Amino acid sequence: GLGSSVLVFLVVIELFGSTFMKNCNVILALLFGYFVAGVSNYEGLPYVDTSKIEDAPVVDFLWTQWFGIGIYGPAIIPMLIAYIVTTVETIGDVTATHEVSELKTDDKEYTGRIQGSLMADAVCSILASVFTSMPNTTFSQNNGVIAMTKCASRRAGIATGCWLIIMGVFAKIAGIITSIPDCVLGGMTIFLFANVLISGITLFGELNLKSRRVRFIAVLSMCVGVGVTVWPWAFLDMRASPYTAKFWECSDCSDTMKGLRNAVSIFLSTGYCIGSVLAIILNTILPEDAEEPVIEGNIRWSVIGQNSTYFANKDIDIEEDAG
Repeated sequence: GLGSSVLVFLVVIELFGSTFMKNCNVILALLFGYFVAGVSNYEGLPYVDTSKIEDAPVVDFLWTQWFGIGIYGPAIIPMLIAYIVTTVETIGDVTATHEVSELKTDDKEYTGRIQGSLMADAVCSILASVFTSMPNTTFSQNNGVIAMTKCASRRAGIATGCWLIIMGVFAKIAGIITSIPDCVLGGMTIFLFANVLISGITLFGELNLKSRRVRFIAVLSMCVGVGVTVWPWAFLDMRASPYTAKFWECSDCSDTMKGLRNAVSIFLSTGYCIGSVLAIILNTILPEDAEEPVIEGNIRWSVIGQNSTYFANKDIDIEEDAG
């Protein structure tokens, strides 16, 4: 459908597009999917809801819509867990950004950027709360954009931020963006997240996968992380029955206990969070691999005995072959 049209247009650009078009393939494919959605319909109903554009004012600011600022106690612990989740996500996103930007991920500059990204998340989330908006987090899709456009310039990021501020003020632009059908956005999002997956596989390939310790940590953390992603209902409520998950039934609990229970549910049902935390714990407690003895090649073991001069000065005990 509409999502496939985005992916097909990406292929067309790669086959016949100019260098400029290939560098802009993400936005061009998204606009193409939006165009197809605009000229088509489903059983007489349009895919694009133009009422969002018509209802949006020309100019608007976040602080003109006041929701009131307060503290809701039961939400504190779930929010802390949510920020742990976003912290893990930020570290992974910045690492992937370094990888697709062909920068090192083991130097002081990388560590400083991790610290700066976490600080930016915190400060911007505080400002967003003051503006009565949702907290901020990094977006993995941006790594896919860097990988496809080959543009990792910091100036491009600053320019993008300025454009986002302008588009945030002119509400008509926000109305246009929100009118894009989910299936069109989904087609592009799948493509960009696949780029993030490739970046993760590339980073994973830099590990010593011959190490028993590394393989054990990777396998155990991935099986738990993928498991709760495939079946999140092990810790989350079934859709029609809140607070009835078998691991902690809490339908009659107080608001505080429900908040704690929701925090635990969020943590255990978020694959990259529980998987990352498990990997960190295992990396801390598991000992390093023991050094394996090095056996020199080109040795005919069947003709070597204890009296061989090869083992005269070596602390090795080899029984002579009976044959």
